[in-house]
Amino acid sequence: MLMNCEAAELLQEIHEHMAILSEDPKIKIPESFDKAFQYAKEGNHFTTANDVKQALEPLKKCGVNDGEICMIANIGPETVEEVYALVPSLKATRSLNEVPITEVLAALANIKRAN
Repeated sequence: MLMNCEAAELLQEIHEHMAILSEDPKIKIPESFDKAFQYAKEGNHFTTANDVKQALEPLKKCGVNDGEICMIANIGPETVEEVYALVPSLKATRSLNEVPITEVLAALANIKRAN
C-alpha cells in the first residue's frame, strides 16, 4: 500500500528518467503514466514521504493499521473528528488513539507543503 506522497516520489523518479527510458524499445511507458503522475502530485500534501512516515509512526504503536495510516496521509484531515468521520474503524479504539492522532495531525500540519 502506498501513500500518495510515496507514489508521487516514485513516479517523479521515473519521470526524470523518461528520456532515457523512451530510447529503449523494450520499455513501453503506458499512456496512463502521465495521468497517474498528475494524480499523485495533486494528491500529495507533503514535502517528503520520509517525513510523513516518521510523523505517522506513533499510530502503529496504538494499533492503527497500514490501510488506516495510508488513508490519514492521503486524505489530510485537520482534526481528530475528521479522522473518525473518514476512518470510522478508529472509533472503536478512540480511548487508545485519540491523543496519538492529535499529535500526529500536529506533526503532519508542520510538514504540509504550502499551496
